[in-house]
Parts: sequence; structure tokens; C-alpha cells
Amino acid sequence: MVPLRWIVALGVLGVVFLGAIAVAFQDNITRFNLKPRVPYQIYTPPPPPNYGARGAWALWPSSQQEKEEGEVGVDVFYIHSTTYSSRKHWNAPIAMDRADKTLRDVAAPNQAGPFMNVGDLYGPRYRQATLFASFTHKYDGIAAHELAYQDIKKSFEHFLKIRNPDNAIILTGYEQGGLHALGLLQEYFAKDDMLRKHLVAAYVINAPTPLSLFDNALKTIPPCRTAADIRCVVAYIDIQPGFDDEEDRFTKRSLIWEENGALESVTQTPLLCVNPLSWSVSDELIDAEKHIGAASATGLRMSETPPAIAHVTSAQCKNGLLLVDAPSQSFLKRRRWFGDHWRPQDFNLFYHDLAADAVRRSFNLEAVLHEEARFLAPIEEAVDLEVSPVNKVPN
Repeated sequence: MVPLRWIVALGVLGVVFLGAIAVAFQDNITRFNLKPRVPYQIYTPPPPPNYGARGAWALWPSSQQEKEEGEVGVDVFYIHSTTYSSRKHWNAPIAMDRADKTLRDVAAPNQAGPFMNVGDLYGPRYRQATLFASFTHKYDGIAAHELAYQDIKKSFEHFLKIRNPDNAIILTGYEQGGLHALGLLQEYFAKDDMLRKHLVAAYVINAPTPLSLFDNALKTIPPCRTAADIRCVVAYIDIQPGFDDEEDRFTKRSLIWEENGALESVTQTPLLCVNPLSWSVSDELIDAEKHIGAASATGLRMSETPPAIAHVTSAQCKNGLLLVDAPSQSFLKRRRWFGDHWRPQDFNLFYHDLAADAVRRSFNLEAVLHEEARFLAPIEEAVDLEVSPVNKVPN
């Protein structure tokens, strides 16, 4: 007869072994459990939102910002990151309780919060692609993102109808929202001189931004290369130590919007990285002394500004990614267990750096708009007159 203590010991060893296997393959297990059960070909998406209704917007200004005569107002259009994960849907129904709570309590305060003191915040709810769509470039994931972008387009067109056209615009999107922000840049700003004229900057954060876009679809909207630049794109993907798999995920495959509105998967394409400590595209290591401050705004109202935690990290652009230090503060460290690192984080490592940058670029655009208003548009084409009319001066 086998002694009871041996049975207990074998049971404990079995549990430890299974636990070790689960930890070793946690990302694979998580992705498997996130995959929707129904193929997209036979999937019925949830009904679209009505952007004429207040409930379709997670963020909406309670009142229009007040400005002095001659001052340029600023509108901020924010596209949130993925807050929905489920095996039931490829695209999230609007205002799903858990996903909407994550948006209100975590994503919006930390992602849109840095821009709240610049101008009026507009943030649509949309039928976002479920989290699993971020890991597949097959038909299902691409179709889910394309449907989500159709909502973003409709919300942006409604935003354009109700806003003051003289106001400046800041466009910002995180993760999935960054992909959709790139779509808006290509489809609207790059093709509309007046929109582009009023663009302070676009902030595309934690979404791959291929450099090839700036040779083609975004050739009129360059990367921001200095802290003074306007009408340009800030993009970076911050990577804390220990997330090598994430480095591979971002650098090996990216999605690019085509002219026809379809998504194309591209491999091994160089990415834009603008260092938020220097606001340059160089690969120079920028010391933590330049870091204005991280913050955790989780659970705060959008009107509340979290305290700055300065000098937390250095930053360096390398191979298209922004390499940062592991913060000593535990609440500023990216979560890593069983898919937590793919969900909205409880902090923004460059919260106050982004806030200061948005204010500075807004002032810069305002000055340029005032200067441009002083001059008439140049005559693009000379007209030759065969006979010049002459009026005699009366005696």
C-alpha cells in the first residue's frame, strides 16, 4: 500500500508542474481563451451606434471652452484602446458593462487625461475589435478592425459637423485607437488642406506607425522631429524590460490602411519612434532628468489632474520602439500575468510630458495661424494680358 504522504507529495508535485506549465505558456493559453467561437464569415456584428446621441460618446465637453477674442480654441478627438475581450463577439456591443467601466475608470483618465487642460475632449464609443483581433492578421481580425474603423469614421464626421471649424485639432489614439487615428490622418487630414492647417499634432501611442506611410499616404503630415513642430505625428511604443515577445509582436508585423479603406498586413517594416523626453526621432538615450512625470489617473474624474512622479525613466528609441526603464514604483510597472499587459494600464508613463507637449504645440499652432492670417494666399498662376487697360487721369 502506498503511504498517504507519498500520495500527497505526488499531488503537490503535480500541481506545481501544471502551474509551471501554465506560467510558461500563459500567453498562448490566454490567446486561446480569448478567441471568439464564431468565424467572422458567419458572425453578426452588434448594431451600430448613433453618434447624434450622447450615449454614443464616452467623452463629451459639458460646455464649450471659453476663449478670448483672437484666441484659437482646441478640440481633442480621442480614440480609446481595446477594453473588450470576449469569446462571444469579434466586435464589442456599445456600452458593455465591464468594457465600459474599464474605459471610464482606466483607459480614458490615463490616455485622454493628459489633453484635458488643452481643450474640449471628444471620445466616441465604438464597436471596437475584441482583444484577440490584435494577435491575428487573418481575415477575422482584419475584418473586426475594419468594422471598428467604420464607426470611428462616422463619429469623426459627426464631430466635424458640430465643432467650430476655426478651432485647432489634436488627434490622439492608443493601441487599437492609434491604428484608427492613422486611418483618419490618411483619409481626412492628408486630403483636406483646412483640416491639416488646423492640426496641432496627432499622438499615435502604442500602435505601430510604419515609416513608409510618410513617403506615401502621409507625405503631407510628417513625423514631429522637434518639440516646436506642428501639423505632424508623434508616435511611440514604450517597452519595459522583460517584454521581449511584445517587441517581436510590434516589429515583425504591422497593419496599414490602403486607399480603398482595407487593411493590409506588412512584415518587418521600420516604425516611427518619437522620444517623449526629447521630442526627436534620434536614437540618443535621454536621461531620466528630462522626464517631467508619470501618473496614475485610474478612478479619477476627467477634471482631476493626478500628481506628477518625475524622473522615473530614461528613454531611447531603438529599432522603432521606445525602450524605458523598469520603474521602481510598483504601480507604474506594466502588468504581465495572463494577458494583463495587453489590457489598459493603470498609469501613463509620460502623462505630464504629453500634457506639456500638447500645450506647447497648441500655442505654436495658434501663433502660426495668426501669422498666416496676415497674408493673402499667394497667386499660383500668372495671367498675361495682351492689352493693358489704361485710364487717363482727368484734367
